[in-house]
Amino acid sequence: MTEVFRSRDSATVGHLQSLLEAEGIRTLYRNEFAAITTVAIPEVTPALCILDEKDLSRGVAVIRGYLESSNGSVEEELLCSNCGETNPGTFGVCWKCGESLMP
Repeated sequence: MTEVFRSRDSATVGHLQSLLEAEGIRTLYRNEFAAITTVAIPEVTPALCILDEKDLSRGVAVIRGYLESSNGSVEEELLCSNCGETNPGTFGVCWKCGESLMP
């Protein structure tokens, strides 16, 4: 299981989960109700995880495609300090190795 997207906007996390599930990619929505708290706690922000490692690249492509089409472009890319993988700026952890992308 690998976390691939994190946002306080639980509607976006839920929508992305629907897109991935429609592609046959099994997911887990963690901290679904955390967005209703008044204090933002990064460790419990709503997050979407892909359950099967074999689906990671395809899942990340689906998420990137959605973000590019809805925003015109993906936010800045983040480089993982652990493995060097490039991740969309909206990711909280590296999709490849799971290392935190937060400063």
